[in-house]
Amino acid sequence: MPIGGLKEKLLAAHRAGLFEVLLPKENEKDLPDVPENLRNVMKLQFVDTMDQVLALALERPLPEVGVTGAQPMAPLTAPTSEHPSAHQ
Repeated sequence: MPIGGLKEKLLAAHRAGLFEVLLPKENEKDLPDVPENLRNVMKLQFVDTMDQVLALALERPLPEVGVTGAQPMAPLTAPTSEHPSAHQ
């Protein structure tokens, strides 16, 4: 499905340091609204299917799992077997 605000989203992506973007094929018609200098510095790839997205997004190997020094984002706790209403 097409996205709205293509020009603004691409400007924000570029400001954030992204130079390659996957976009819905239906947004190709909106390309004239994007400034030429932005189109020239960014690699815009238009896709029709999720298979195309995955093929492009995963063209490089994924990072190794279990990176040394990695910490969980939140403490991990074991689930309890008690029902929350048992203490009422």
